[in-house]
This record gives sequence, C-alpha cells and structure tokens, in this order.
Amino acid sequence: MDPVALLREYIRIDTSNPPGDCRAAADFLCRVLVGNDLVPITYGARPEKPNVLCHVGGTEEPGLVLIHHMDVVPAKAEEWSVPPFSAEVRDGFLHGRGTLDTKGLGVAHLCAAVDAAKSGKLRRKLFFVANADEEVGGVEGAEYFVKNLPLSFGRAFGMNEGGIGVRDIFGPGKFFLLNMWEKGPLWLRLSASGRAGHGSRPSEKNAPARIVRALTRIAEHRDPARMTEPVREMLRALFSQGRIGLDPDALTGGPEDAAALEAFAKRYPETDPLFRNTFAVTTLAAGFKPNVIPAHAEGTVDCRILPGEDPERVASQVREMAREFDVAVEILFAENPSGSPRGPLFDAMADAVRSVHPDAVVLPYLSTGFTDSRFYRSVGVETYGLLPLLLAREDLGRIHGVDEKIPVEGIAEMTSIISALVERWNRTS
Repeated sequence: MDPVALLREYIRIDTSNPPGDCRAAADFLCRVLVGNDLVPITYGARPEKPNVLCHVGGTEEPGLVLIHHMDVVPAKAEEWSVPPFSAEVRDGFLHGRGTLDTKGLGVAHLCAAVDAAKSGKLRRKLFFVANADEEVGGVEGAEYFVKNLPLSFGRAFGMNEGGIGVRDIFGPGKFFLLNMWEKGPLWLRLSASGRAGHGSRPSEKNAPARIVRALTRIAEHRDPARMTEPVREMLRALFSQGRIGLDPDALTGGPEDAAALEAFAKRYPETDPLFRNTFAVTTLAAGFKPNVIPAHAEGTVDCRILPGEDPERVASQVREMAREFDVAVEILFAENPSGSPRGPLFDAMADAVRSVHPDAVVLPYLSTGFTDSRFYRSVGVETYGLLPLLLAREDLGRIHGVDEKIPVEGIAEMTSIISALVERWNRTS
C-alpha cells in the first residue's frame, strides 16, 4: 500500500470536531482493512461517532493495540496558505488538517497492521483502533469504546499519540519524546455580574473590567518550578548520556531546586510547562454595544496540572486569585494526570525508532496535553504515545495550528518505525 496516497485520501475527509462526524473516515479505514482480508468492527455512542476496532491477528499475550483518532480540530481556510482539506503536496510536505494530529499516525498504524497480517508471522495479538471524538474530550469516542468493547484485548499494551520526534531540542541531535505521562486538564469558567449601565458612567461593579482584572492576575501567575518523578526520569536519561549538565538526582527538594529548574527551563524553554501547573486564558465574552456596560461577563482558563496534583485544589487556588474582584470560578472539565510505568514497550519502541534513526535519543516524556490514552489506562492497557516523526523545533506549533503539514518522506519513515515495533514486539520473550 502507498501510505502517502492513503493519507491524502484520509485528509480529504473533513472530520472537524465540532461536529466530529467520522462516518466517512470509518468507512474509508474499513474499506482498506476489508480489502486486505481483515474484519473490522464499528460501533459508537451515536451513528456519527463510530469507532473502528480490528483484531489483525495473533493469539498470544501481551498484545499490542495501535490507537489513533479520526476527528480533527477545525481549520479556518482563510488563514491557511492551502485549503486545509485539499491534501496538497508542495515543497516536500503534505499539507492538511490532521496530517500530524493524528491521521498521519493512523495511516502508519494501518499500513503496518496490514503488512503484519500479510506476513503470517503474528504471534502476539495485534489490534488496530480508530476513535472518534478525541478533540472534544473523548466521552463519545474512546471512553464509550473501552466501556463497550465487543471483544477483550486481554493483557495488552497500547501505542497512541502524545509524543513526537524533535530536532535539536536538547542540543544538536534527534530526540524522540515518548509520552509516558500526561498533565491533567482543568478547564474553568470565570463569571462576573453587575449592574448594566451607560458607557459614560463606569463603576466599580463593571463586570467586564472585573473579569479582565481577574484574568490578568491569573495569566501573570507562575507557580514555582518543581520536580515530578516523570520529568526526573527524562532528565536522568539526558544527564546519563551527557546531553545536559543538570543532575536531577542531585536535587534534594530544598529551596535551591526551584532556581536550578528555572535556569534549566530558561535554557530549554519547551520544558518550562513540565515544571509547574500552567494557567492560560482562552476565551473572553461580554457586551453587545460599545456604549453599554453589560450586566455579565465571563472568560475561561485552561489549566494543566502536574502528576500528584488534585484538580479541586488548583481550582481553589484560582478562586483565591479571583476573589478580590468578586469573580466566581466553576469547573467545566477536569481529569487527573494520567500515566503508565516504564516497561517492555518503551524498549521495543526505542529499538524501532533507532531502526530508522540509529543516532536518535528516545526519552520518557511528560506530555503537556492530554489524550485518549487515559481511557485505555483505566481498563488496564498500559499506553504510551509517540508520533514517530522527526520535526524541526519551529514546526511543533503546527499541531492544532495554521498550515499543519507533514514531511512526505516522514510518512514512510513512520510506517517503517511502526512495522519495526510490531516485529520487535512479536519476538520479545
């Protein structure tokens, strides 16, 4: 199969969420699977939110579950240099919404699964999975999927999204960040009510002004830097290879630790959110006319919390910051941080990456985002995350961003890495 041609066809199916209609995407995947003598199953919470499950082969455990999601975040065509669902190939890149998150990964999984089935050498169970609804929390996608499995995975490990390969992030070289843990999401709504009035007569009760002051305080707040065990494990690996000068095991928990971590984050800015809870102002809504002070204003804050944190404690911290401005804070959505212990799948994936990139450094990683992996972990499937694709540091922002694109040569490399993972997993004793 031609993974580039398959990905172009997949990208042209608009699965923007909302509304997240994945029926055509599921039909496409099933058509490929059936055309290669496999028997997929589709089911979901609603007809427009199907999930795809296919037992590719094998009988022994532990098995391997290859996971991706079909839905994508919306894209405003006027902001893109090419139509976001055209799947145009230009200057060595395939452009389109979903190339990185996560249809490119899905095609690599699909091609590797089909090749493994045709080989006739599958010893351990192998499953191909495509979920709906991930981009809005996964309740009608992966959560429904794992709660209503029509067949058992048995003892299994999962490989999903959440990590990625990045050039030169810790000095010169290739670094693949294998997602073992994920920060927890905490989405908050802030609201203020006051007396509506004429714009020429502002008062202390002005609801929009109070919201702005509260959100400004929250946006400017920075928790002190601190170490968690998932990040310590990553730094330990870097230190042992001489890639960094900071020895995480030399940090004793004293007040000087925060200064050392702050200095490290300043040198490697991508790591800054790994050392603290973060607070991002994401929406602000108030008013309907320039000369009318509205009676109500609200905004939202996206907090991402470290392993070991409790969402309610962090929400209380935000309430305290907003209290002076008489602004209410409510939880819209919260999940605890989620993770899997390092195990044999980490080593198999590291070997698979190095089969294509022999000089690569594979690191255990705490992802700042959250994925469907938490649902698989909840049913006993230890799940990691890696888009096994090497990107330049400056291209990381294209995930969920404008002009999302994937190197054409990277599509075949991803497929080779996933095929190598399946092969290694099957010969692991």
